[in-house]
Parts: sequence; C-alpha cells; structure tokens
Amino acid sequence: MRSGPFGRLARDRRGAAAVEFALVGSALVMTIVFLMMVGLFLYINQALDRATDLAARQIMIGTVQKANLSQAAFRTTVVCPALPAPINCDDVIVNVQTLAKAAQPGGYYALVNANQTGLVVPALSNATAQFNPGTQGAYVYLQVVYPLTILPAFMTSMLGANYSYKGAPAYLTVATAAFRNEQY
Repeated sequence: MRSGPFGRLARDRRGAAAVEFALVGSALVMTIVFLMMVGLFLYINQALDRATDLAARQIMIGTVQKANLSQAAFRTTVVCPALPAPINCDDVIVNVQTLAKAAQPGGYYALVNANQTGLVVPALSNATAQFNPGTQGAYVYLQVVYPLTILPAFMTSMLGANYSYKGAPAYLTVATAAFRNEQY
C-alpha cells in the first residue's frame, strides 16, 4: 500500500459517486435532450401533416377559390390556425400549384428532383412560392414547409439537412398533398 498524501487520496472513497455521476451524467443528459428533440421534431412533423390535410380539403372543395384568398390570407386563415403554438406562422412556407394531366411523363414529374429520389423543395420564401389553387377538376399539389431551426447544428447534419433558413442551419419539415379539385 501507498503511504503519503497520494496514497490516502487513492484509498479515499468519499465523493466516488459524484465522480462517477460526472462521468456518466453528461451522456445521460445528452441522451435525454436528444430524445426530447426527436419528440419535438416528430410532433411538429405530424402537426404540419394534419394542417396540410385540412388546408388541402379547403382547396379541394372550393372554399379557398370562392373566398378568392391570397397566399398570405390562405396561410394565416387556413393553414396556421391548424398548427400548434410552437410553430411560428411567419416561418411557414406554402406552395400551391396546379399541374396539367399528361399522357407522357410530365405534370407530377416536375415536382421530383432529377435523380427521382425526392421532391423538389421550393425556395424558402413565401415571396417566391407559387399560389394557384386551380379551378374545378384541376390537379393540385400543395406543399407546406416549416424550417426547423431550433435543432442543434450537429443534429441537423446528422439528419442530412443541408439547408439554411435566416442564416441558421435548418431541417425542413415538409408536408404535401396531391389531389384533384371537386366539381364545386
């Protein structure tokens, strides 16, 4: 056995639990924070899907066309009231476009990226997004995007997000609906 000040320190067991928790505690806290962030992401994604479904129905039955709503009015009176409080309505991007029915690949193929591995993401600005809810019988594509900027940078890169919104790394939560307008 050692003697002297270092020997006594090596044999001393007081505070061992605090040291062990310091070693394991940070990993535990990081795991809890990560799970909370994933839960928030899933909650916001589901809420965006629900709001998109409700908004698509309003376009499909002609309510939006009869009210002659602008893009801003559609976003603030139809989409945003269906969203939960954590989602800032000013950051919600709405893109509504009609597509022609075609016998050859066209129409919906305009919405797919060149590799056909995913959808084309519109510009992250309502000023450049399209808004054309169409007429009776038109084929309509509704895309609602919410840039989730509250995730830490390492999480957005882990999720494969390479977007930037207002200077911050963002993971895009996207909800889409493709439908044909009814004969209202």
